[in-house]
Amino acid sequence: MAVKKFYNIEGIIRNGFKLSRDYETLDFTFTKLGDPGVAALSKSKSVRQLRRLILTGQKLTREAAEAIGGSTVLGNLQYLKLYRNNIDDDGVRHLVNSPNLVQLKSLRLGMNKLGAESARHIAQSENLTELTSLVLSDNPIGDEGLRHLGQAHLLGNLEILEIKKAGITDEGILDFVKSRHFPKLQNLVFSDNPITEKGVQAIQEFLIVNRVLNRLSRDGKELDLSKLDLKDHEIQTIANREELAGLEKLYLELNDITAAGIGALARSEVITQLKLLSLDRNSIGDEGIGFIAGSENMQDLEILMVENNGLTNEALRLIAESEFMSNLTRLYLEGNEYDEEGLQYLIESEYMEKLEYPVLEREEEEEEEEEEEEEEFEDIEEEEEEEEEEEIIDDDEEYA
Repeated sequence: MAVKKFYNIEGIIRNGFKLSRDYETLDFTFTKLGDPGVAALSKSKSVRQLRRLILTGQKLTREAAEAIGGSTVLGNLQYLKLYRNNIDDDGVRHLVNSPNLVQLKSLRLGMNKLGAESARHIAQSENLTELTSLVLSDNPIGDEGLRHLGQAHLLGNLEILEIKKAGITDEGILDFVKSRHFPKLQNLVFSDNPITEKGVQAIQEFLIVNRVLNRLSRDGKELDLSKLDLKDHEIQTIANREELAGLEKLYLELNDITAAGIGALARSEVITQLKLLSLDRNSIGDEGIGFIAGSENMQDLEILMVENNGLTNEALRLIAESEFMSNLTRLYLEGNEYDEEGLQYLIESEYMEKLEYPVLEREEEEEEEEEEEEEEFEDIEEEEEEEEEEEIIDDDEEYA
């Protein structure tokens, strides 16, 4: 690679560190280096500690990308921003296949000259396993490029993908959302593409599922989705995911779920083994309880938490009269509008025999307690009579 010699790179680097006030960041947005300057920087020992490098609007080409990729002094680089340059597919190949850039977490290549081949190079790279953010906006990667990305096996840590104005249609989106290689992807920016409502909905469902599966325990038995501001449509989206077939504990407290979401959960053909369901501080109401109590899928339920959900005595009646609720051992109801009448439904229920909480005083138990007290009293009377008889006998013997 023949690159024009660049002078005074060390002075420029020193000034850059002064502006950033540390030795880990260099921002050359307002300093023009061009390919020669980047080549010189990539050889300088002064940048061994560099973690963030910003080179926007530099008219950089494949030569600069090759220099960065071939650098032995940029091994600590985690953030690389190359917006508004002239880097092409071959330049990307040099960057992403470099064994010197394996610590990269953010690669920002917006507004260059990248096509579908660039996406393929990225997808097939074995050196981007730490990458969490990838920006390819304003590059014509198209549906083909997005399909390449969907097949990436080593981008499992990716959380953010920006593909604005990239010539992508519903076809590319519908292929991409089939991918299971992005368990941590939570932010997919796709504006300014000719995508219809069908594509938008597919992306939304994809992100919801990713958000959920990322919180599923390794054994697939526990899922904590509390405090995520989840709404009914998100519950409806995940209700029949096969990945949740073995779920036993589901935490949904502090969300925005109503009876509609609970209805979808209760009708699920997949989630049928729940033993614990936490719904504290939602808005499911009596209708939501009706869905739970009337669902055969909920018959293994042992712990039900429904505090602060706008429940009335009707909710307790629905639970008490359901044979599917017969395994309940703990029922948390605080913060709802029920009274003694509601509790009486639970007390009189033939299905609430295993219920330990709330503690209910049943009539049978009261009668048993009274009988025990009477028996104890009778025993005491008999003992006193025996003691009196013994005293009389002793007195007679003394007199004799």
